[in-house]
Parts: sequence; C-alpha cells; structure tokens
Amino acid sequence: MNNFTRILLIAGFLIIAVSIYFYLTIERDSFVNPYEGVDWENIGYYHANFHTHTTFSDGRYDPHQAIDKYHDLNYDILALTDHDTHHHHVHPKPLYPWTALNDIYHKIKDEIKSDTITFGQNANEEWQNRYPDELYMLSVEGSEMSRGHHIGSYWNDFAEGEGEESRIFEEIAERDGISMFFHPGRYDHEPEWYVEFFEEHSHLVGMEIYNQVDRYPVDRKKWDRILYRTMPDRPIWGFANDDTHQTHHFGANRNVFLLNEMNYENVRDAMIEGHIYLFVPEELGVEPNLHITNISSTRNQIEITVDGDDNNYEIKWVTHDPESNDSYIFHRNNLITLSDVPEYANFVRAVIIDDTGRTYTQPFGINRVE
Repeated sequence: MNNFTRILLIAGFLIIAVSIYFYLTIERDSFVNPYEGVDWENIGYYHANFHTHTTFSDGRYDPHQAIDKYHDLNYDILALTDHDTHHHHVHPKPLYPWTALNDIYHKIKDEIKSDTITFGQNANEEWQNRYPDELYMLSVEGSEMSRGHHIGSYWNDFAEGEGEESRIFEEIAERDGISMFFHPGRYDHEPEWYVEFFEEHSHLVGMEIYNQVDRYPVDRKKWDRILYRTMPDRPIWGFANDDTHQTHHFGANRNVFLLNEMNYENVRDAMIEGHIYLFVPEELGVEPNLHITNISSTRNQIEITVDGDDNNYEIKWVTHDPESNDSYIFHRNNLITLSDVPEYANFVRAVIIDDTGRTYTQPFGINRVE
C-alpha cells in the first residue's frame, strides 16, 4: 500500500468518525416520556378517586357510607373533598382522618345549617370511623375550594378558600400541598388564564378531564389547548374523577396509579410525576379489561404494550391543531414515530378504546429543535 492510498484511507476514516460524532451529538427533535421512571416489571395497578362529596357538604351519602361504597368497587385510594363553603363555620378543616369521623359528627351534627346541607336518602345515621389499613385503602386528606374556580386541594389541612384563586394556591403551597383544577369545562376562562397559574405554582399538577359521567365534554379540548401553550416544558396531568354526590356517580372514572408499593410517599410522587393513566368505563363501576404493561420510548419513537382478556382494542393518538383550535386524531397504532406527528405538535397523548371503556395516557412532550 503506497502513501497516497494510506492518506485516502485515513481521510476516509476521519470523515466517517466526524460524521458519527455529529450524528450522535447534534440536537434533534425528541419525545419526552412521562412514564420513563416507571418500573413496569414490578408495578401494581391502584385505582383512585380524588373528588368525593358526603353529607359533610352536599353529598347524599354519609362519609363512612361513601368509603364503603368505593371499597366495594375495588378502589384503593380515596380523597373525601367536601366543599369548604358548607362546614367552615363549624369545622374549618377537611373531613380527615377517617379514624375521627365519629368525633367530627358529634361536633357538627347540631350546628350544620339546614339550608346549606342536604341529607339524602342514604344518609342520616351516626358517622362511623373507618380504618384504611383494615380496608387495604389509602386515605388522602382533601377539600374542594368552592369560591371562584373550584380547586381540589390535597395532602394539607387548608379548607377555607375565601378570596381569589391566587391566594388559595399560596395557602396550599405554604402547607406543602398538591392541587388540581376541577371541572374546567364549567368556566369561560381562556387557556392563558390557566397557563399563568400552572407556570406560577408547581404544586398545581393538573386538571380534571373527566368529571362524573363526562359532565363537561369540553374538558379535554381545554386540556389540549392549555397543553399546546405549556408543553413540553410544563406538563399538565389529566385526572378523571367522579365528583361523587349521588348513587349514579360512584365508579364513573378511575385514576390508575402505577406503583411498586401503595404508600403515601409513592402516591404523592405519582401525582407529581404523572405515573398515572385514566380509565373511563362504558358502565358505572366496571373495572378495566386491559392494562398498559409497558410504555417504551426512544428519541423518535413511543410504543405502548397492552395486556387484555381479548386484546380487541384500538389506540388513537391525539394532539391540538392550532388552525382549527381543536383536538385532532392523527394516528392509529400502538407504535408512533416523530414522522407520524404533525410538525406543529409539541405534545401527543394516546386513547385506548376497548369494549369496556376508554383509557387515557398522560401527554408526551416533543422537544423541537429550531
């Protein structure tokens, strides 16, 4: 081999090496997977409801009756979130812990104003204590701030939501709580109104996209419009809650937590990190027929693996179309690549449909390189 040939070979190797280096280091568009930290091989599936009313406010069931009902429906995690407007003059705290329900009952039973509480057909008995460990359930301290835009407050004892939303969020933050917007479809606020609060308050983890039996179908469109303005830097998790008041609200939705072990720390962390997917059954109380067993991703690909009794399902991928200002189904498959995604999209989310209901993932961000 002469010197000229050697020089050509060396130059060729250098060109290849430099090309590989630039290929590996250059910034390119990429997916952001909120489920990346889930240990799929060792998780359990735990069902939760974070919006429940009792006769402590305007529900039709006494607190222990509501707990028992959710226990019978195989829920694992439950927050009683009575309105702060009904009981504040007597007991300005959330209805918590479950082990003190009888004490709270005797404190308030003669003081509750008859015009601010509705004792329904299933109520009017002395409240009984419930012990979460005996029920294999986890109780979450919660309340519904009901002046202005309704807000779910968790993991703290705040229950006097007078004033504007900004003050309520500050109070929750001071108590190291977690919050979400309830039924946004009820209100006329523009997406920018929500974005301001999400950007200012890290404890505001998400919003309901289902409330009762889909009382406000526009909830999901509002979610997508807000996500389009915040993703991928500020994810906003979706929640599906029963907003339980009456019998026909129990079991309308399930938030499915992906946990190695059900404890307070893991549930709280999952709410913050988005290690949850949502199930909305076709019939009240029905449990999911299928489970998401893995969501794997690379820079330019996401794949969802599902395990069900019959595997008869369809996966649709949704984003927000800024031109129509509407949610847009653009792909159908368990596998999606960046080439399948519209260029304007900065997030995608999946909806899995089978005979028993609909399963919703959290949004996947898309990092776009200019």
